[in-house]
Amino acid sequence: MKNVWDEHYERPKSKLSFPDENLIRLLSRIQPKNRNALDFGCGSGRHSYLLQNEGYTVTACDTAKTTIDLLKDETSSIRFLHTPNSDLPFSSKEFGLIVSWGVFHYNHREDAKKLLSSLYESLDTNGYLLGSIRADGDTHLGLSKGKMNLKDLSGGYAETYSLEDLKSFLSIFSNVSIGYSERTPLGKLEERICHWFFLAEK
Repeated sequence: MKNVWDEHYERPKSKLSFPDENLIRLLSRIQPKNRNALDFGCGSGRHSYLLQNEGYTVTACDTAKTTIDLLKDETSSIRFLHTPNSDLPFSSKEFGLIVSWGVFHYNHREDAKKLLSSLYESLDTNGYLLGSIRADGDTHLGLSKGKMNLKDLSGGYAETYSLEDLKSFLSIFSNVSIGYSERTPLGKLEERICHWFFLAEK
């Protein structure tokens, strides 16, 4: 997937600027005491800047070196890191908040669990993980045996999650709230883009 994402972020249309409205709503529900936040899988940085504007001290990371190099060139107090593998460079209980928006489902299930376990270790007591993950019923990715048939991410890997899959995935957390969103791409009413979004407290 690394090469797929590097190529993806070389395209101007992939550089999303506006934060997801569901994440904005989730952020309004929490006030962690530890104001260090991690944007895990930051992509174009849209949620990194949102977190900064909300008063967090932000670290952001991504496997795609292309986007991290671009973000580092911008004037910002955000710490941007290239994290090409699952060995994450974070300390135990470093963050009061971790955002992982649209990341886990682009990994094999066992790899996603390892990433989640590592992030859980980096999350402070009573800290929060806010995230989204592709839901069963999604047709937009054009999945066939895990391979995507989507122009921008052709050949990349993804999985979708049922509600029970997601509950099991997040079962290490003490409290989990889950929502669901579904939309269609413009001009493609027959397709479905389906996501779970969640707030999980350690």
